Amino acid sequence: MIKLKNSYREILPSEKLQDVIHSFWVHENLTSEPEVLTIFPDSYFKIIFYVQDGQVVSYFMTGLWSDQKVVSIPPNGKSYGCRLNILAPEYLLGHEIKSIFQSRRQLDISYLNLRSYDLSSFEKIVEQWEKELLRIRPSKAISPNKLRLSQLLYKTNGLLSASEVSDQIFWTNRQINRYLNQYLGVSLKRYLNIQKAYFAYLQIREGKLSPQNEGYFDQAHFIREIKKHTGFTPSALYQGQNDRFIQLKNIRRR
Repeated sequence: MIKLKNSYREILPSEKLQDVIHSFWVHENLTSEPEVLTIFPDSYFKIIFYVQDGQVVSYFMTGLWSDQKVVSIPPNGKSYGCRLNILAPEYLLGHEIKSIFQSRRQLDISYLNLRSYDLSSFEKIVEQWEKELLRIRPSKAISPNKLRLSQLLYKTNGLLSASEVSDQIFWTNRQINRYLNQYLGVSLKRYLNIQKAYFAYLQIREGKLSPQNEGYFDQAHFIREIKKHTGFTPSALYQGQNDRFIQLKNIRRR
């Protein structure tokens, strides 16, 4: 019998938070050694905490990433995370995250009242997490332009040009860039490139190592863009997806 080295689960947010949160996850290291993983940019920023022996040992928020990061899950430890989308800085947290672009910020255990969580099950953690997020959420309606922007970006996976995005939501490219730079620290074009690479991971996982959509000019462009965001060629990602590139194994279609 093959002994599993890790496990992974996701829970989708409740209806009240689905406009600002993509999902909650738990990744468990089932071994007695640290688990070193390479994580790729996925167009979300996160709130994450690690638990070992029933205690929170690390708690932080990441900004948006545009290239790969190496993380280490503690021995017999669990990583819990919340993926937040482009509307979350303004309409959930009430502040920008551009100041932690490509980096992370340590959080106090009192943030979102984490110190009081019942850590006995993933479901209970998500229930408590959502309660605290709803408590801090600003009481203002999401601007229609910004909601259309978010919905379009996550529906099309970066396969539109910046001008096409602007045309479809009736919001100028300049206004979109100003908004994304203000809260996330990136332009629309750069954000679309991150999304496009993320969508390509699904194809790479299936062994499709050449561009499968019009988002890439040719094979050389495809390889160059994937390597820029992950540090590896499509071939290397495919060959290592069940090892340290475990994100490819767990990624799901939006």
